[in-house]
Amino acid sequence: MSSSATSAAAAHPIAAPPYLILFIGALVAIGPLSIDMYLPAMPAMAKAFDVGAARMSATLSMYLVGYGIGQFFGGAFSDQIGRKRIGIIGLLIFVLASVAIGVSTTVEQVQWFRFVQAIGAGFATVICWAIVRDVYPVHELGKRMAMVTLVMLASPAIAPSLGALMLRFGWHSIFFFKAVYASALVVYYALAVPETRPGSWRKLSIISTLKQCWQVIVYKPNDGSHPFTFAFTGSFSAAVFMTFITNASFAYIDYFGVSPQMFPAYFGVGVIGMVATNFLAMRRLNSNTAPQFFRYGLLIQICSATVLLLGVLAGAPSIWLVVLPVAVIVSCFGLIGPSGTSLYMSHFGSLAGSASSLYTTLLFSSGAVFGAVSGLYFDNTLRPMVITMFVASLIANLLAFTTGAKFRREPAALR
Repeated sequence: MSSSATSAAAAHPIAAPPYLILFIGALVAIGPLSIDMYLPAMPAMAKAFDVGAARMSATLSMYLVGYGIGQFFGGAFSDQIGRKRIGIIGLLIFVLASVAIGVSTTVEQVQWFRFVQAIGAGFATVICWAIVRDVYPVHELGKRMAMVTLVMLASPAIAPSLGALMLRFGWHSIFFFKAVYASALVVYYALAVPETRPGSWRKLSIISTLKQCWQVIVYKPNDGSHPFTFAFTGSFSAAVFMTFITNASFAYIDYFGVSPQMFPAYFGVGVIGMVATNFLAMRRLNSNTAPQFFRYGLLIQICSATVLLLGVLAGAPSIWLVVLPVAVIVSCFGLIGPSGTSLYMSHFGSLAGSASSLYTTLLFSSGAVFGAVSGLYFDNTLRPMVITMFVASLIANLLAFTTGAKFRREPAALR
């Protein structure tokens, strides 16, 4: 690897406009908006296409796979040709695919257009963490990323309710709304947001993309730590609640008999918890507290996954035996996500896009894999879901022992 370690406190020539965090939050919300908004409509879509719950869940797994692909290439491409070009291209793909889903007549069409939609969403959202790294100094990354996450959390808090409301006009209207939302972001991005990392079309190269990602994977600063392990560990932690999201409509609507209109209330309990933990991260997260936030979040998550597993194996006589442990699991990611991201991204300067692409690719790919596994063993009970969640959390906690290097205030950065 031909790269040198230099100070992460390199100059940040881009002045951060006051609206930037809000815009980044709205942009990164494309991801959860695409997932959460149609959850209340999944039973209705399954009925419309005359397919079972497992076939409809596959549309979500397809989305996660496409999202991972879009994130992988989008971040590295943004290092080469600029963040803004990649963001606008991704949003335009998302708009067209959303319209195509809205006029689909078979579940197979929905699956493949969801795959394309996800690639566009991956392009558009992977640049968000890279923009934060472009603009803000290292010692502010944790708080800034917590702020972005907090803005983003408005999406899973609102999206299911909005989806349930729009379901009155047919499931198609949900995807048309997504197209309108992304179109508004395209216009705003094009006219009001500056480029934070200029690039050139001549630099676009698949070979360079792979080399950049390999540099990120193998990079080790002088303290002997391996920053990529934070991304790897975080991906399994994310897979815990992504597995739940994949199965949420079945668990609450089909298994417990919750109406689509009440689904957002149960689903939103965890979102409220994550908002609370993000407020905590915004106030207390810094380079010294990040390792503790990361470890404690993972530990609480595995304890909650254990409680959930035991409750379901005991028969889960009450929906709250599922809702409350899941709420704690989701809340934990309000600590794990910002702290793990700051511990990881602080090591990368000019390769922030590639670093971001690998991180988010891992997050959503692991979510797709674990969600697909839970669907593969679907037996009309909650057991496949909770066992899969427990295994993912257990792996994350075991991997956490490999991330033990002390986090320095100004870590050496891979330029």
